[in-house]
Order: sequence, then C-alpha cells, then structure tokens
Amino acid sequence: MATANGSRGDVVLDVNDLRTYFVTRWGVVKAVDGVSFQLRRGETLGIVGESGSGKSVTSLSIMRLVPSPPGHIVGGEVHLSGEDILQVDEKEMEKIRGDRIAMVLQDPMTALNPVFDIDDQVGEALRIHRSMKGNALRDQVIDMLRKVRIPAPEVRIRDYPHQLSGGMRQRVVGAIGISCDPEVLIADEPTTSLDVTIQAQYLRLLK
Repeated sequence: MATANGSRGDVVLDVNDLRTYFVTRWGVVKAVDGVSFQLRRGETLGIVGESGSGKSVTSLSIMRLVPSPPGHIVGGEVHLSGEDILQVDEKEMEKIRGDRIAMVLQDPMTALNPVFDIDDQVGEALRIHRSMKGNALRDQVIDMLRKVRIPAPEVRIRDYPHQLSGGMRQRVVGAIGISCDPEVLIADEPTTSLDVTIQAQYLRLLK
C-alpha cells in the first residue's frame, strides 16, 4: 500500500519500467521486471500479488534499500514530485528517505533496532530531518505514540522492542513512518501483527 499526503491532484510518485534483478549462483532472478504506476496526492494505491511476486522488492527499490549484492536496480525511473530519486547520490537519498518518502516495513522485529529504546527510534527521523531535540522532541515522540494508540506512551518511550507485544511494535513502526509527515508513505502489509479490532483504525491513521 502506498499513500500520498496532501490534497488530490498532481502526481507525487511516478514509477516507470522499474527493474530490479538478483544475481544468484543459479542465475539472474528478475524480482521486479517492468513495474509502472502513478500515485497522485491524496490517493491510496494498493499493490496486490502472490507471495514472492515482488511487492516488497518493489517497495525497497523505490526506497533505494535493496541489499546489494545480490540485488541491483538495473533500470527504470522513480520520480518523487518530479525528481528521479534513482539518480541522486546516497547522501542526498538519506535526506529524502524518512522525510519526503517513508516506509512501514512488514516485520517490526527486523525494522526496529533491539539495542535502542522506543524514544530513540521514533525520534531519530525528527532529530535528523526536523532538527528537534530536548523536551520538544520528547513531547513529539509521545504524541506520535499516542496517535498510534500506544497505551501510557510517557512510560513506553523507555521500553525496548522486545518489551512490547507484536501489535505494539507494529504501531511503533507506523509512528516512525508518519513522524515527518512524508509526501509518500509505503506500507508493506502494515496490519499483519495487529488485532482485527484496531486494523481499520490504524490504516485510517496511515492514510
């Protein structure tokens, strides 16, 4: 699922003929082979397919997070508000990633760092992209946790990922994704770990 922030209108994400291949001992695997789509501001786009069809690799390719080796983005264009982010260097991409475009990963246990508490991890993008610090940063982190329905966020900010339930970890990852109010938010099966009673509420928040 990809969601574009703002009022409806202009194309904010334009993916054209995206191709990502993996070189293995058995040959080349074309994980993503010619994917194209557009996302306009204010829209939500769902990408469906069988397990292993390349949905997650498409998302990682857009974010420039494909592990290399063995993966390589071999062709295509990814325009974010008119800028082809496949052509910018990694230093510039670090400024874009987490700020203008963000991703909620499918597995919160691998998305979260086990040696940092929740305060540090939710606050990281705000420190880097919004230059927030001190009490203002702490208050914003608490507010983000409250938005994703983390109970007692003033206490939970000092917890580590292993101290949270699977559903709470998933919501923390969501809080990280929306913390800088990105133009585009990519969510890879974001409700997998959530109870059915809060799935719809959580999806509304991500939108």
